[in-house]
Amino acid sequence: MKHALTAAIAAALALGGTALAQDKKCALPYDIFEASVPHTDLEECPAKLKAKGRFCRLAVVAEVATVFIFDEESGCLVQSLSFEEDQFKITLQ
Repeated sequence: MKHALTAAIAAALALGGTALAQDKKCALPYDIFEASVPHTDLEECPAKLKAKGRFCRLAVVAEVATVFIFDEESGCLVQSLSFEEDQFKITLQ
């Protein structure tokens, strides 16, 4: 099921081809991610991923949760980290 998330990101990159051509330094701009990848906004990044000037989004596909970390200033994807089902716990409030 990891392939489903990879396919979603690949589709986002394909859809954002024009934006990418304008700014080759930004592999995945947030506006393309926002429109293309089903996700949940996180109030704050998980503790080990926190950094000033960053915001996080969470996508869960099957039993894999991926946290996407974006730079607040540029809106570019900085990093992503995937966790298998035995590595995370989701709490609803």
